[in-house]
Amino acid sequence: MRDALEKAITETSAVLRGVEPDQLGLPTPCRDWDVRTLANHLLQVATALGLAGRGEPIPDGVWGRELIADGWADRFGSLAVPATTSDWAGAAPVIAAMLASDVVLHGWDLARATGQEYRCDPAAAEVAHRFVAETGEQGRRMGIYAEPVPVAADAPVLDRALGLSGRDPGWVPAAAG
Repeated sequence: MRDALEKAITETSAVLRGVEPDQLGLPTPCRDWDVRTLANHLLQVATALGLAGRGEPIPDGVWGRELIADGWADRFGSLAVPATTSDWAGAAPVIAAMLASDVVLHGWDLARATGQEYRCDPAAAEVAHRFVAETGEQGRRMGIYAEPVPVAADAPVLDRALGLSGRDPGWVPAAAG
């Protein structure tokens, strides 16, 4: 799990560093989220997990705060992955799987929205697929995932994870479509 999480963070960090300031208002595959909102979400997740990893409380304000500022893309990449998932202040492996899934899916979202390539590690794609398959119904009830998008059974595992999460693996921005 640790290796897959590190690779997901590394690839998504590369995508975040490739986002240009004039792209922050572009639409993403995440309904109602533009690039700025999606990047800020990833920074909020990284900030919260960094605090939790040090055993510090996560203030409520993290979730409502705009974190995009100078050096914002590099801050995401500095998220330290603990030696084992149990090092996160007692967090269960499901938390690591949730983080990996979030980073993979949203890394892909940002790459698509900004015209970048997303080179997802196969193990990270497997973690995301397994997590979305196991939590998809609950996630849809909570409004986290949309209804599944049909994807061929023999499609790449990342495409199947995307489809289960309600994303169309063929999504392109309307202006580019």
